[in-house]
Amino acid sequence: MINIKLRKIFLLTIIILIATYLGTSQEKNIEDIEIKIISYNIHSGTDKNMAPTLFDTINFLKKSNADIICLQEVNESSKIGFQVSSLKEELGMNLHFGANVVGDNTNYGLATYSKYKIIDEKHIYLSSAKEQRGFLDTTIKVKNKKVHIINVHLGLSDKERKKQIKELEEYLKKLKNSYFIILGDFNEGNISLDNDIMIDAAEQLNKSNILTFSIGLDRIDYMFVSNNIKVESYEVLIKNMSDHYPIVAKILI
Repeated sequence: MINIKLRKIFLLTIIILIATYLGTSQEKNIEDIEIKIISYNIHSGTDKNMAPTLFDTINFLKKSNADIICLQEVNESSKIGFQVSSLKEELGMNLHFGANVVGDNTNYGLATYSKYKIIDEKHIYLSSAKEQRGFLDTTIKVKNKKVHIINVHLGLSDKERKKQIKELEEYLKKLKNSYFIILGDFNEGNISLDNDIMIDAAEQLNKSNILTFSIGLDRIDYMFVSNNIKVESYEVLIKNMSDHYPIVAKILI
């Protein structure tokens, strides 16, 4: 009789332990992950006066300890320098590079660096009247969640940008209900994208009045996130290594 009671107590204890473990495991699986992300137009590794700043930029990015870094106006050529590969080596991160402008010893465009594994890469060209522009869609996996990192560089003319923004929005509609982050140099103040599917990180934290361009009075660099992502912090750092300032944010996915 005692043995039967002990057996029952033992089995009940095992069941409770298994249930507790499974519950804790499930909680860990759904627990949000904090990601630090930077967007920065590095102006081909020069400041607003065209003085070289690439080593300072690399040092800044290394010290930032960011999980994702999206760069615009970055080069990979013997003419300007192998900036993309130098950054990859120094940062020790996974890389997705897309050259919007290629030819005459030019290889210039966008680079997305990620501490997370990159599981898919797309380089989308946008309609461009002058210099070719486009964006990268870099898909990473954060735990069991696929996240699209959209690194953007738009054109300089109003007419060109209107068409490019429309093309970008059409692409983003296909990602509805996914996790996505859109960031980069939009070359225009007062941009708003579809509020039904995304959030402006700066507006969310009442920081949309902070300029991101050192020789203008506008915020022309942006960060938008899908509605299923929470913005924890957003700031613009006053760094004189480019004609733009870097955007730094922490998000929860």
